[in-house]
Amino acid sequence: MAMVTDQDIAPHVARLETLFEERLALRRGGFETRAAKAARALPRLLRRDLARVVEAQRLSGHPRLARTVDTAEVKLAADRVAQGLKAIDPADRRRGRLLGMLGALMFNLALLFAAVVIVLVWRGYL
Repeated sequence: MAMVTDQDIAPHVARLETLFEERLALRRGGFETRAAKAARALPRLLRRDLARVVEAQRLSGHPRLARTVDTAEVKLAADRVAQGLKAIDPADRRRGRLLGMLGALMFNLALLFAAVVIVLVWRGYL
């Protein structure tokens, strides 16, 4: 196992931060905060890889704990997370969010219409 330094982790973290901004529109907070939010959009295996990168980035600042991190493993994990983030289509996410809101609105309007009809039948107007 090779010792990890900030210079070893920084390019991978920078690449993931760029993908967070481009693909998931995560612009606020530090790397750990954005990674936690990005993990919600990733499959379980990629969440584990992202957690590995976050942990390596956190440990790289500590001289003794940095020795426990494997550089090759972190690089592979960062590459897998980057591939997963590149597969996310921002336009499709926007479309899905819009369709979800419209679906909820239509359901609520249908419930309201049914309630109005029930009240009108109950009162004897229909």
